Amino acid sequence: MDLISKKELLQQTGISYGQLYRWKREKLIPEEWFIKQSSFTGQETFFPRELILPRVLSILENKDKYSLTELSRMLSPDTAPALIDGKALVQIEEIAQDLLPTILYHVQKESYDLFDLALFTAISRAAEQLAVTDSEQRRTLAERAVSITGLRQLETVLTLFRAGDTYHAMLSRTDAPFALDSTITHIAPVSVSECAAAIKMKYRGLFPTLE
Repeated sequence: MDLISKKELLQQTGISYGQLYRWKREKLIPEEWFIKQSSFTGQETFFPRELILPRVLSILENKDKYSLTELSRMLSPDTAPALIDGKALVQIEEIAQDLLPTILYHVQKESYDLFDLALFTAISRAAEQLAVTDSEQRRTLAERAVSITGLRQLETVLTLFRAGDTYHAMLSRTDAPFALDSTITHIAPVSVSECAAAIKMKYRGLFPTLE
């Protein structure tokens, strides 16, 4: 797991120590993301880099639009919106439109829950991170990612990686770090929970239960 220190986090994002711990108290940042580790200066706090940075940016972008209570509700994985019709997926800009036909063909549902939307967004983000431009490779990548059905939880990380000329997908729990062998140099981990949080905030109108 790639970690970022508290000092580095505050420097990169421009937030204060007080803001960070207020957001923790308000449950905007999960307590389990605060990881204590020994260092040469004593104990230091670290965070999972791929989770904390997008979460802080989401809070900063939306803290003037919503109260901290509203943000906490939207960011909580326990606050799941209602199902939405498949036709509404085209409204979600974060889902790559060229991947949508492949996704819908292989998932084949009349309505989709928040995990589905977050996973489709994570697939699109990871494909962009890997700079996959070949249309056939993008379709194969999407097909393999949506075929993972054993771990339908928001607190997960979707990882797309390339081994040789072949792309693969893996879904793992947020708190379960993994390591890949040194021959795999192209890797794109994306937090499904952060995709879900971004969708709930940006497309609040699609989910009446959040109003």
